[in-house]
Amino acid sequence: MATKLFKEIFEGAQMNQIYKVLFIFLFAGVAQAQSMGALVVNGEAGKFQIFAKVKAVRCDAQVRGQCDAPVYFGLRQETALPAGTYIVGFENSIYPDLVKVDAGSTRVLNLEKITVPSKVTGEVVRVYRDFSNMIEQKKLYLSMYYMNRHFFRLEKDNFGDLYLTGSWERDFVQRFNYELCAKISSYSEASNAAKNVCAGWSGAKAPLDLRDLFSFNSDGTFQEMWVTYPADVIPTKHPRYIVSAPFSASDFVSVFPGAYKVQADGKGQRAVAVKVGNLTSSERTLRYSLNTDLSFTSLGEVSPCLDAQTWKTDQRSYCTNDNQEGCNRTQAETCEAMSQY
Repeated sequence: MATKLFKEIFEGAQMNQIYKVLFIFLFAGVAQAQSMGALVVNGEAGKFQIFAKVKAVRCDAQVRGQCDAPVYFGLRQETALPAGTYIVGFENSIYPDLVKVDAGSTRVLNLEKITVPSKVTGEVVRVYRDFSNMIEQKKLYLSMYYMNRHFFRLEKDNFGDLYLTGSWERDFVQRFNYELCAKISSYSEASNAAKNVCAGWSGAKAPLDLRDLFSFNSDGTFQEMWVTYPADVIPTKHPRYIVSAPFSASDFVSVFPGAYKVQADGKGQRAVAVKVGNLTSSERTLRYSLNTDLSFTSLGEVSPCLDAQTWKTDQRSYCTNDNQEGCNRTQAETCEAMSQY
């Protein structure tokens, strides 16, 4: 009798444990479902956009450098993602702001088509990101600030994210990071330039505080002040970033809203600037905040940089020409004096 009673109690306890485990799993599943949202990117890839993949990286908008592994998916494919803020790209174009995915809802983004302007003549055409335009500069700051590195993995003088390869040797930009800045104080041989760049990198409170690390040229190339072992600065030139394989003049490429340049192959061909999509909200959202002065001098009682070779405003750094976007010399905040020799 006692043995039978013990058996019933034991079996009852086992069932209670099973129910508890099932309840925990059910609760966890419901909680996970409630924290999931979805993202879909609508558009049509050009026939020379060979990857045709969306890349999404979730980052903590409150904590710099806290990002998940990238997720890849196709166009017009509603993809379940954990709720949060994302940096989203397609074929080396980047959406111009953080993308918020809310739990229980679907965020929809749309690509824009770039066709060949009539001013561009030639059989083979290339589309580049226009880094002389502030909207593309801001995209660069966005990924560098939240991810602590460049968003895409790029082969030098080639295009796109290297989705299908893991070879570091082919990757041009991922080596550009500032990990050394975390321990620069321990390098007695660190140059003043490296200390200044690291101060700008480590002290940034917003994406656009990183603008002192980059100098942008009118031809779409830019220079990055890269800190490397043994704690020195190597000014490194980035080539123009092409957004797809070269295509024919009758085709198109699809990109996220932004600023681009279209150019045909051949001697003497000029690049034509093209803006696509509604950029007003992004330009308003990504506000500037001044960073520490590096090689610049605060104006104070000094003349408004009329004779300076380099100056910066509250919109961008390294202004060298009044005709550059955001570089009105009368609005200069800080400047670097002309060389004495």
